[in-house]
Amino acid sequence: MATPPEKQTEVAALATDTSNDGHDQDDKDMARMGKKQEFKRNFNWISSMLVDGGTAGMFWSYTWIIIGQFFIVISLAEMASMAPTAGGQYHWVSEFASRRYQKTFSYMSGWLSSICWQSFVASDCMFGAQLIMALVQLQNPDFDIKNYYTALTSVLIGTIVTAINVYGAKKLALLENVFVALHVAGFFVVLITVAVASPKNDAKQVFTTFADSGGNYPLIGLAIMVGQVPAMWNVLASDAVAHLSEEVKNASVVTPKTMFWAYMLNIPLAFAMLLVFLFAMTDVETAVDQAFPFVWILSNSLSTAGAQAITAIMFILVFMIATSCFASTSRQLFAFARDDGMPFPTWMKKVNPQLNVAANSCLVTWGYTVVMSLIYIGSPIAFNAIISLAIVALMATYAISIACVLWRRITHPETLPPVFWSLGKWGVVVNVLGLVYAIYAFFWAFWPIYWKPTADEMNWAIVIFAGVMFISAVNYVLSAHRMYKGPVATCEGWQDR
Repeated sequence: MATPPEKQTEVAALATDTSNDGHDQDDKDMARMGKKQEFKRNFNWISSMLVDGGTAGMFWSYTWIIIGQFFIVISLAEMASMAPTAGGQYHWVSEFASRRYQKTFSYMSGWLSSICWQSFVASDCMFGAQLIMALVQLQNPDFDIKNYYTALTSVLIGTIVTAINVYGAKKLALLENVFVALHVAGFFVVLITVAVASPKNDAKQVFTTFADSGGNYPLIGLAIMVGQVPAMWNVLASDAVAHLSEEVKNASVVTPKTMFWAYMLNIPLAFAMLLVFLFAMTDVETAVDQAFPFVWILSNSLSTAGAQAITAIMFILVFMIATSCFASTSRQLFAFARDDGMPFPTWMKKVNPQLNVAANSCLVTWGYTVVMSLIYIGSPIAFNAIISLAIVALMATYAISIACVLWRRITHPETLPPVFWSLGKWGVVVNVLGLVYAIYAFFWAFWPIYWKPTADEMNWAIVIFAGVMFISAVNYVLSAHRMYKGPVATCEGWQDR
């Protein structure tokens, strides 16, 4: 299993600079963007891949997706250096789009970014709950897992994560450093244990055996394209650190560096875990029928106690990821509400000075997780569609923001803000490649795992995506068209763009 996407958030704990020069630059950046400094700067689906593509499809999908995502990462890093703000994509779109379209495109990006990050938190909590259910079932194979067991456990995890982010906000930077250490230690414990104890495939099976193990697509190439979507999920959230920019010292320098190195340092770890996983996947047909193929590998390689121990470590890692992801999510929601893009913005953008956190935005994030978890009781399929929605929505924000900075880079390069982490002469090439990959990923994320799916097998992300866009449009008509100006309206020199 590759390193999950939100893991990049934890490396934000390393983003610390105590120099006075950094502090002065932070003040200048916030002033240029017309924002008030309200936070203290403290922060220093595997089965579907095997169904559609087999072990070789899984390996090569990861390979080209990691390359494609790289161009998105460095494009976003440069934008984060130009405008280090918790708003992320919707702010960058507002700054870099043409004046005629900035308001509409920025508003759309804000809603898409909000829904995808909210979905990340909900899915992390649900994944943690499923791991707890797997722990119980390892001990008692006859245990009948009810949907509401998993859903209520997810709510409990979400509640604990929320409490940590609200009441422990001042210590969150320190906690992130602890997370990084535990993440690395836990990773190597899992990696080494599985590598040593599991039975092995041969290299031909791993690297050259492409298979359709139940997707029933007419072409194996088409099956591989559909099966790559979980790999996209595992390398997403490259903008996580950007949403913490307003709590990072010397953010215009530190944030882009952190985004870049978070991605680059996680890639070797992801590939190492992927290779161990694929070599240990000796029976794909059996594994795809399991709720957790990775847990199947553990039970096939270790004693019950050993499998439970490794699964428990995995749960701890997922819990830490959920905590980190929640921090980025609530900050993004706060920033969009601060610019009047959300309903009830005055209430949602309040920052509690004693706790140093936008507590109401945290409450909304908790509420979303609760609602999504309860949906799981009636329909796990509907919840899985929400995960696909997160991929679709985030790729859309990547595409829009990169397209806007590319347009400005080509047509009005003199109006781009000062940048401390620049792509230089490679900017156009990098932006084009990042844009092409984002559109490519957006397209494939809508596809179902199975050819000619039934209602239960359908990927309903397109329906939910349309629903979210409809709700955002209603909010725009009722209030946001009057209140929302786009963050560029408060930036220095925006009238000249």
